[in-house]
Amino acid sequence: MSIGGMRMVWQMIAVNLLALVLSTAYADESTGSGRFPIVDAHGHIGASFNMTKILEDMDKNGVSKQIVMARAYPGGDSDLPGDDQLALKLAETYPGRFYPLVGMQLPMLTGAHKWNTPDTDVESLIRLTERKLASGKFFGIGEFIVRHWAYLPVWAHSPGEHAEQDNPIYSELMRRFSVLAAEYDVPMVLHMEGYPTLVEDFSKLLEENPGTRYVWAHNCGRSKAAVVRTMLSRHQNLFCDLGGMTSEVIGYGTGWPRKEEFTTLIEQSGVLFPEMKSLYEEFPDRFMVGIDVAHAPAWRIYDGRVRRTREVLEQLSPETRAKMAERNAIRIYKLSR
Repeated sequence: MSIGGMRMVWQMIAVNLLALVLSTAYADESTGSGRFPIVDAHGHIGASFNMTKILEDMDKNGVSKQIVMARAYPGGDSDLPGDDQLALKLAETYPGRFYPLVGMQLPMLTGAHKWNTPDTDVESLIRLTERKLASGKFFGIGEFIVRHWAYLPVWAHSPGEHAEQDNPIYSELMRRFSVLAAEYDVPMVLHMEGYPTLVEDFSKLLEENPGTRYVWAHNCGRSKAAVVRTMLSRHQNLFCDLGGMTSEVIGYGTGWPRKEEFTTLIEQSGVLFPEMKSLYEEFPDRFMVGIDVAHAPAWRIYDGRVRRTREVLEQLSPETRAKMAERNAIRIYKLSR
């Protein structure tokens, strides 16, 4: 080989090495730690949350983005409620990091009768939601509280009148919002413990609204793998987030605030149960992770939940891990729009 040819070969090697170094450096910079990036697909905001602290902890833990839902339920002097304007302010203050949904954790939605026959206030809420979606500043609707079990935070005096919720999933309210979500091409997030009758009713809603994307929070209502598999196989418009399911101390991932025969955990001591691992590998495009800190005084658990989330994700194949950690949330919520 001529000297010129040898020089060209060495130049090509140098270019490839430089590209490798730069790509590695970029990966380190993207998360602040060199770890794979995570999108927190289940986040909340209230007036007592410290915005600066949220961002600092996201950076520290390699969380690139957060889906943020206002919690408007009252929570005491140290846990004041939030609203959509607060969620929007967070997104505008830190562009590209926070993506607000039109919040549905609202006291006005307490009472099954309002879901079956929306009253004047609920009708106004539906019209307001459409205006917010039309603005292009919101990326979904939720979290709708369908079936929720009461719990007593250590800083509160009582669970509150809105803590125990039992609302109909197959209702006029959910049908109206389903049409709206499809029109604006955004997902709906719902909290619904997996009671068999509710799962059946949800299946009807999914079938009747194939153009609506539904995110069933908390590993599809903490349902067992067989139930989740059946629902995902039957309904291509159903997705699940793992909000709060990777908990070191307290949270849905520990069976808190209570368990039923139809509920289950996804891991124990950071080790995925085999049936859940198989489920995630079988449906790698349908799950997202979520940290789910809903109360300002509980923010101290954030680091531990992200750490446990990473432990769980590292037990999956690289492709499934990348999808669940980041890619699915970006696709399902259309964060790149």
